[in-house]
Formats: sequence, structure tokens, C-alpha cells
Amino acid sequence: MSKAVFFCVGTGGHVLPVLNIVENISKKGINKSDIFVITDKRGEQYFKESSLEVITYPFVSSTKGIFGYLINMYKIVISVFVIFKKLRKLDISFIFTTGAYVAPVAAALSLILRTKFYIQEQNIFAGLGNKISAFCADRVFTSFPNTENISQKKVDFSGPVLNIDIDKVRKKTNSNLTIGFQGGSQGSNEINDLAIKFVNDPTYHKIDVIHIVGQSNDDYHYINRDNYTPYSFIDNMDNYYNSIDIQVSRAGGGILEAAFLNIPQLLVPFKHGTTSQHQSLNAQFLEDRGAAKIITSFEELKTMLNSYLDDDFSKLEFNIKAGNDHIGKVLINEIN
Repeated sequence: MSKAVFFCVGTGGHVLPVLNIVENISKKGINKSDIFVITDKRGEQYFKESSLEVITYPFVSSTKGIFGYLINMYKIVISVFVIFKKLRKLDISFIFTTGAYVAPVAAALSLILRTKFYIQEQNIFAGLGNKISAFCADRVFTSFPNTENISQKKVDFSGPVLNIDIDKVRKKTNSNLTIGFQGGSQGSNEINDLAIKFVNDPTYHKIDVIHIVGQSNDDYHYINRDNYTPYSFIDNMDNYYNSIDIQVSRAGGGILEAAFLNIPQLLVPFKHGTTSQHQSLNAQFLEDRGAAKIITSFEELKTMLNSYLDDDFSKLEFNIKAGNDHIGKVLINEIN
């Protein structure tokens, strides 16, 4: 049996799709011993309970765009050489990456090893790493239709890889009106500040609050409110989504999970760096289709929430397809 190699680095937004794709193909007969995962120190934490073989390497990332990669080109070349030595004796069926700064390394190795190469792009505006690497790809699986900043010849609009059980019907598990705040796996100071202002506003004291504060943030258990529950991280997102009526979050590709479940969202796009561009476009995509509202302040949060309570925003029917099965089928065909 040939081997499958997955590259994923950094935050949960890039690592969790790989975990879910691996779970998808393993349920359909692919042995996990035939799967290799290559990640960095931040991504490694997501595989602590996994039986997969994981290779950890300190890949180069850049906050200065392509200039940052150019000045660190020698480090990138070294990383390609080191990973090549680990993979060269394997019969590899494909290399798959969820993008970010490891994508060019994965692309280079696919050329050297002469194997199929697949990319998953979570955002409506592709990042620099995926844009460059797409020229080497056999397919680029996209979460959004009409994804920008990437070769359209390679695009396969699969829908997002969702970190939920897509076969289950969403069923609200509590009767109280509940709002969920989350800023991604690493948390968001801006989302956390909105959550605390909301919790401390007596107008909303009867609304239950579930708050994902992020793994790198301080403990919020000091807040004295019975119907406020903070979590540093939630493994089972099905339970989270089944508990909430509306979500306040950043606008990364993960917002498509709540959209898939027809949960209304109040979105606060990240304002800095290249991330700001794709988050703004992600949020605008959902707002244009009536699935979300973009907010920039606590006052806007209150205004939009009051609109929701007045039943102006609560009857949401936004159809979106999940990419888990489609991507899994393509990859299984390569392995077999």
C-alpha cells in the first residue's frame, strides 16, 4: 500500500481539516499506519492523542509577505532537503496541504518526489503560500465558490472540511437563549473583550454565554455569573453548536461550520496583515447571503443582537455543502 502525506502547520484552522480528512478516509478502509503528517511545534499539539506518525519541523513563516520568504530562502531549501530525506524511500501516492507557510515546501517536494499534489484553501481569498503552490497542484479544493487569488484552472469547489459530524441533524440541547463567542483555537483579544462586556451588561443577564477564550489566553473562571461558561478549547464542536442560538466570532474559514448548520453569526474580521483581506471577504460573502452580519464594536453587537431577538435575523436557511466526503473520495482513489 502506498503512503499518504499531509502537511499542516500552525493553528487549528489549518490542522483540524487534516484530522477530519484523515478520519474520513480511515473510516473507509485506509490504514492510519499508511498516513504521515508533517507539522510544526504549534500544530503538533493537535496530534498528542493520535496514533498517526507525525514529523515535526520548525518551518519558516513570514510576517513580511514574499520579502520575508526571499530573505529566508536558504532555510526553506534546508527544510525541503530535511523532509525529502525522510520521505524519499516511501512509495507516496500524494502530498496534501492545508496551506499557510508550509505550502511551498509541500509543493517543492511533490515535484522532487514526482507525486500527486493537492491543496485545500479555506478562505475566499487565497493566501500567498497557496497562490504560489497552486501552480504545482493537481487540484485545489476550495471552501468558497469563486475563490480569488489562485489559478482557476486547478480549482475544485468542494466546500469546507467541517470539524463536526456532518451526518447528524443539529438539535438544540438547552432551552435557554445562548450566545457563543469564539476567536479560533488561539483565541482573540477583541472577541474576548466583546464577550466580557456582554457578560457584564445587565441587559443580557438572562442569556446564557459559552465563551471559547483560546488556548493561549488567561483563565476567565473568575467571572461571577452562573450562566457564563468559559473554555480554553472545545474538542467536540458538535456539542458547542448544539448549545448556541447565535455566534460571535472572527471570520476565518471556520465560519462555514456555523453557516452549514444555519446558525446566525455576528462577525468581527481581523483587521491586520494579509489575514484581514481574506477575513473581510469571508464575512462579506456570508453577509451578502443573509447568513451573518459584520460588526465592529460592542454597540453594533447590541444592535444586531436586538434585531435577532426581534426575529429579524433568526429564520436562517443558508445551504452550504461540506467537502469532507468529496475530498476523501478523491484521496482514497489515489491511495488505491
